[in-house]
Amino acid sequence: MEVVVRVLPTVLLVAYSQVIVKWRIENLGRLPGAEYTGVLKYVSYFLDPFILSAYVAGLVGSLAWLSTVSKLPLAQAFPIYQGLTFLMVVASSAALLDEPMNTPKLLGAALILVGVAVGAQG
Repeated sequence: MEVVVRVLPTVLLVAYSQVIVKWRIENLGRLPGAEYTGVLKYVSYFLDPFILSAYVAGLVGSLAWLSTVSKLPLAQAFPIYQGLTFLMVVASSAALLDEPMNTPKLLGAALILVGVAVGAQG
């Protein structure tokens, strides 16, 4: 359980950053001036406060990850980090972005959850 607690801040920050970037890119594409192309499109993304918050969350998540791997074996922490991040992104994208949740996704999430539980044991 200690492993999950140590990995959780990174998981939450990285999942937040992924979901926010997807949400904002979809919404910015519908705004007036969305006809930007090339470099201007990416400059408009970078200047968006929500996308900036996602970048900051990713940076802070990286710092939290440094702390995590300094205290835990990488072979234990990394699979748990990957599994929990996948679960958080799938659940968040279904709940917040109305992405479909189907049987294969649910089965995959259940298998990952079992793997995370086993991996957290040692």
